Amino acid sequence: MIITGHRGAMGSEPENTLRSFRRAVREGCDEIELDLRVTSDGRMVVLHDATVDRTTDGSGAVAEMTFDEVRALDAGLGEQVPTWAEAVAAVDVRFQAEVKAEAAVPVLAESLRADPDLARRTLVTSSHAEILLAVREELPEIGTGLILGRTPAFAEIVARTTAAGAGTALCGIAGLTVDGVADLHERGFDVTAWPVPDEQALATAVELAVDGVTTDHPDRLRGLVHAS
Repeated sequence: MIITGHRGAMGSEPENTLRSFRRAVREGCDEIELDLRVTSDGRMVVLHDATVDRTTDGSGAVAEMTFDEVRALDAGLGEQVPTWAEAVAAVDVRFQAEVKAEAAVPVLAESLRADPDLARRTLVTSSHAEILLAVREELPEIGTGLILGRTPAFAEIVARTTAAGAGTALCGIAGLTVDGVADLHERGFDVTAWPVPDEQALATAVELAVDGVTTDHPDRLRGLVHAS
């Protein structure tokens, strides 16, 4: 089972920062989940929201700000908003790269084409089918995953994940069942469950036999996943 640090170790550190990513790896994560957007001058940065208001000391829409303007902000505890390249250089693990804006697709594709090893250890995700289809057009061999909010009926999971051309369904753990996960596996899909904040939720994930879990608190799961 793969343990993924959601925006790093966001339960303990400023989300989507190098500090958060490094802590998640120290606390046993096999994979880092992060979010990708593009500045007005075409630089790919790691930010979840469409604006910088919530996670930095600044304000404004990411897509309307230059890279230098974004970099001048404090993203928490003196951290800067990192680039994708900086995140890749900071930790040597798998990545779950959530594309938040379609403008990031060609920039990410260029990066992954230039580094086949990175491409092999990157799962590109989105909650938008059109973004995943654009990724598939750019990179036919890349692994992709559809993020589902509240887990719908399993027939809908299959239909939506298939329509997005994705191989992984990232599902809210509350809506998953053992039979449903088994059915998705039989159809060739991998399944990731979220959120998994503690040992009790992890025990549920193990019972469900999912392929991976996403957590804000890797410190609480340290050693438990691999022991399971």
